[in-house]
Amino acid sequence: MKIGIYPGCCFQGADIHNYDITVNFLENMGVEWVLLDKAACCGGGVIDETNKKIVYGLNARNIALAEEKGVDLYTPCNTCYMVIARTKLALDSDPKLKDKINELLAEEGLEYKGEAKIYHTLNLIRDFIGLENYKSKIKRKLSAKVAPYYGCHVLAPNETAIDDPENPTLLREILEPLGVEIIEGYKNEMTCCGYHARFTDPEQKERLAVKPLEGAKEAGADLVATPCPLCHKAMDGYEEPILQVTQLINLACGNSEKEAHLDFNKTKVNLKLS
Repeated sequence: MKIGIYPGCCFQGADIHNYDITVNFLENMGVEWVLLDKAACCGGGVIDETNKKIVYGLNARNIALAEEKGVDLYTPCNTCYMVIARTKLALDSDPKLKDKINELLAEEGLEYKGEAKIYHTLNLIRDFIGLENYKSKIKRKLSAKVAPYYGCHVLAPNETAIDDPENPTLLREILEPLGVEIIEGYKNEMTCCGYHARFTDPEQKERLAVKPLEGAKEAGADLVATPCPLCHKAMDGYEEPILQVTQLINLACGNSEKEAHLDFNKTKVNLKLS
């Protein structure tokens, strides 16, 4: 198995440790990887609102870079997944649009063929690695009450949703083999983390980010687990700790807390490892 890592903005600057977390996760799963090092920002949904031709061109190029290497594209970021998956859906369903975009890509010697699949951590485990194979990689159990937090863009819009938007179960299926107790149905479980509001209305971001954390704590959770590094970034630093799901997986696969980069968390996390 081989996958192409789309780095995106959440692997840059102060968040570079997310790259190590992702690589460790793939290697723990026995997945060979290649970095799509010429990839560009997906546009984060912002460009999409003003110029679809640009966002389709950007992300058709990102997919074409994976196709050039003969691999599928994997991004751990909810927003990157949604934007890139929507581009693939648009181009695959509109041959004329695909031809127009390929005229742009031809200037760089690239071509969007529509062959590469788009993966996020959740469907990578379910559809690429396989849930049973994933379970076989777990070496030790974690002791904690964990509240799953999906974030918006893997469940919306419907056409690119990874799981049932109304009744998602995949995150629970991924967390349960780690030995943790799952806390679901808590207050504000399905609300937005507010990450993108931080650029236009920081106060709104603060209000949104804390709500799921407070709900999880009230329900008795020791920590919140999210598959999205942007949700993690938005919600880390408050009273209730939050970890990326891949950090928990890496711990369960035998990585130390330092190797899982728990030291980068603003809010200290206390976990018992068996």
